[in-house]
Amino acid sequence: MPRKATEAAATEKPAAKKRTATPRTRKASKPIVLTPEHVAERAYYIHLEEGGDAVENWLRAERELVTV
Repeated sequence: MPRKATEAAATEKPAAKKRTATPRTRKASKPIVLTPEHVAERAYYIHLEEGGDAVENWLRAERELVTV
């Protein structure tokens, strides 16, 4: 026996709702302040890994930390 129209409609899945894209906002981050302690620590680790001149290690540490 054929199903009634209301029974057929009740068994169908409802259409999927379309999702609209909402723009994401970035949180305002605090600027990173480069302190001599940060540079000294990085220069120290460069010295442990490769040795070398202390001034060159300091300058390299500054370059590395500024680009981060």
